[in-house]
Amino acid sequence: MISKRRYSVLSVLLASFVTTSVFGVGLALYVGLGTAYENTRNLWVMLADVDLTAVQRTMHERMSEVDERSDWVAKQVADGTLDPSFQYGWTNAMRALAAADMDVMAYGLITGDRQFIGFNPEDMTEIRRTLPQDDMLFSELAHIRGPISNRTGFPRWDPFFNRTVLTSWVPLFYDGHYLGTFIQYLSLSNLSDSLIRGREDLPGTPFILIGGNRVMAHPDLRDWGEDTANKLINGADIARSPLPLPTIHDIGDPVLANIGKSERIKTDEKDERQNTGLRLAGLEVDGKYHLIVTRQVMNAPISPVIIGIHFTEELFNDEWNRLVLASVLGGAVLVIAVIVAIILSKQFTKPIRRFAAAARAFEDEDIASADVPQLSGSRIREYDDAARSFNHMMMAVHDRERITNLFGKFVPQSIAKKLLASGNDSGVLPPQQSEATVLFIDIAHFTSMCESLHPNQIIAMLNDYFDCATQIIESHGGIVTQFQGDAILAVYNVFDDLENHADAALDSAIALQNEVSSRTFEGLTLQIRCGVNTGPMVAGNVGAKARLSFTVHGDAVNTASRLEQENKVLGTNVLISETTRVLLSDPKRVVKAGDVLLRGRHSTTELYTVPGFKAS
Repeated sequence: MISKRRYSVLSVLLASFVTTSVFGVGLALYVGLGTAYENTRNLWVMLADVDLTAVQRTMHERMSEVDERSDWVAKQVADGTLDPSFQYGWTNAMRALAAADMDVMAYGLITGDRQFIGFNPEDMTEIRRTLPQDDMLFSELAHIRGPISNRTGFPRWDPFFNRTVLTSWVPLFYDGHYLGTFIQYLSLSNLSDSLIRGREDLPGTPFILIGGNRVMAHPDLRDWGEDTANKLINGADIARSPLPLPTIHDIGDPVLANIGKSERIKTDEKDERQNTGLRLAGLEVDGKYHLIVTRQVMNAPISPVIIGIHFTEELFNDEWNRLVLASVLGGAVLVIAVIVAIILSKQFTKPIRRFAAAARAFEDEDIASADVPQLSGSRIREYDDAARSFNHMMMAVHDRERITNLFGKFVPQSIAKKLLASGNDSGVLPPQQSEATVLFIDIAHFTSMCESLHPNQIIAMLNDYFDCATQIIESHGGIVTQFQGDAILAVYNVFDDLENHADAALDSAIALQNEVSSRTFEGLTLQIRCGVNTGPMVAGNVGAKARLSFTVHGDAVNTASRLEQENKVLGTNVLISETTRVLLSDPKRVVKAGDVLLRGRHSTTELYTVPGFKAS
């Protein structure tokens, strides 16, 4: 037999290091610099997209809360539960509303004589003001038309509050009689604050437009209100009238003033952000090129609303210069690193060879019966510590070999206890057949989750989730037999006699659904699907002599897995079979979900689910 040529660790490491480093740096310089500008631009577009999404979500949440509050007040008045003319009861109800987190400046009642009587939710101080005739128009129309749902007024600058406001109002009727109008004033000025907050050191100017050319939020909107708007209301009459919001030409932003002249920039057709309404455009103003990222909010009650951010191209040029400088410095460091690696690597070959010799001795000998190979010390502290640790580890492995051979073959705690009680080292439990219940659990959308998250985050999330699920299953008398990727297979009434095993499995599924829906795992929100089935199955050891695992087999196990998959079709989160339902102490706990033809079956199977658990 011809022996293969062997290489020293020094030559292999140096050759690999030099080859991969030179190739990697060269490829990075050739490809990376060519696409650095576009990648940097896409990065800032992505960050802008995140900011815009957050603002859009905040707007939607605020309006939803206000609409729900208006509908509640109107319903209470219509049902006779709340009477605006009963001052004591009305005031108490308004104070009760302030107990919740109200994101409004003021709220209250408009009477027929143009009087607004309301409250400031922060300190519940009373606010009284005479409304301008324009503000009474909607109330008078509502009086004529009769009951309608809540309405949202167009944003404007209100001199009374000295800020940008948005009104949400609903007429109040009882038994066909008009009693007044419930109105809420939302401050839009804090939208500008929220756009700026956290971006003080970041480039770009955020903005929100409404009606095509009216500025609803902008970093300079507060200055406009304190300066221009105050000059416009210099008079007793106009001081009580709302002012329209400034146009894109009034705010003092040249990019915003010329946004209509911007040219759209084509993006990758595969970019998913296109489906969210994101638009990328370019505009040259005063010799500088600006990038404008906008998104139109289609479902806003005051549509059309456009949110956006614009920044100059100089931002990308700075990033490009930094990349070029980093590449030059990286090449210089690479050359120095190769020289230093050659010098230092020679000093580390002897300890490595000693480790290799000890490892070969460990491989050739039976560690449980032979003498353990010992490493000599070294003048290098880390190698000396490693040698001592290696020697201690070998002794520990020698002493614990028998324990490892026995208990390393099983995971469930109840099985390990039975092995200890068996008095032998075979690690084998006699197979047995019993009627038991199987719980099969899987994480919904796990594949798409893996595509968007870092592997370390996925592993951390799974460990947290498996720990939670195992505690719940074992607390109900179940045994986790397998972790299959993101799936869990648990059995009830296999080796341990469990009288109400069907209830125990269903209780585990319900408890786990409640726990998963009420918390996060490493910051991630999960949704799980459960399949529960009862039937005969065989439980025992499967595997090789040196490595065994405890598992269950049978059609009942396969059916539980298929029930879990049927949740996708029926829109449920928990499905149980007829064989499980009849064994429940209270079969009325579940309701019929449908008749399904499972794979491998010739007739349909009745499936049941737990009320209140629907797939989201």
